[in-house]
Amino acid sequence: MNKRNCHITFIFIVITIVITYNYSYANDTLNPCYDLQEEYIYKFSIDLFEEGEYYRAITEAKRYISYFPQGKNVEDMYKLIGDSYLMSNEWSDAINAYDEFIGSFPNSPFINQIIFYKAICLVKKNDYKEAKRLFKQIVDSHSPLKKNESILWKISLLIQESNFEEIEKLLNDESIRQEIGQKIDIIKQTLSLKKKANYKSPVLAGIMSSILPGSGQFYNERYKDGIYSFILNALFILGAVKAYTDENYAVGGILTIFEAGWYTGNIYSALNGAQKFNRKINEDIFKISIGNFGLLENEVRRTPKISVIFRFPF
Repeated sequence: MNKRNCHITFIFIVITIVITYNYSYANDTLNPCYDLQEEYIYKFSIDLFEEGEYYRAITEAKRYISYFPQGKNVEDMYKLIGDSYLMSNEWSDAINAYDEFIGSFPNSPFINQIIFYKAICLVKKNDYKEAKRLFKQIVDSHSPLKKNESILWKISLLIQESNFEEIEKLLNDESIRQEIGQKIDIIKQTLSLKKKANYKSPVLAGIMSSILPGSGQFYNERYKDGIYSFILNALFILGAVKAYTDENYAVGGILTIFEAGWYTGNIYSALNGAQKFNRKINEDIFKISIGNFGLLENEVRRTPKISVIFRFPF
């Protein structure tokens, strides 16, 4: 090796040593900053959530996930996004966020919690079929987390649907009975209330109003509507009869056309009123059941650092 090559080799070795040293020094210097930034964004997200700044908390949580996709708190940040949407009553966005969590962390210790709150969002969207499926999934899981509440939520939905046969099957299941314990008597009382509810027959209400306008509304306990319906139909009928008696056929025809509309609307109103009456009963009993079962309040987030109460206002 000539002298020139020796100089080149020496320079190359020196440069390599310097670069390696600088890179190592930079890592040693930047790592604490990296860790501090990660902890700062995480804590800032949590603080925003606790202060009720849910949309800002979502933004910070997404920033954390973008900056630190392998961070030690990334799982909790995904959960915080779903919880923030839930607290903001953004049911569809919460469901999407929880689905993303389930896809990313299927073996998470929080998985039953995530599924539970996704089911709550579905209840709020009136998707009871899918909500019941998720509650059943929690009940059938090996984890005890949210199992008790899921059983009671499922029973509440079955009571609302008047699915007494399915409720009886659940109550006859020994493992279910052990899970809900003292709630069994309360469930039976709520079932009794549901069975004794004074529902209205839409068909009967429609027939009554077709025979005597307004009577179907009286049957539905909508007395003002019944009075208005009776008076309007009576006035148009009397007006049409008077017009025909006076041989004023044009006016009589016009009044008859209007009366046909009022008469048809009177029947539809009676049918619809009965359905609304029954729906109101179901909603009231549903509220009573979740109240009696102690489901009005639940902890949205159960982590070592956070516990926030969410009230379900049905």
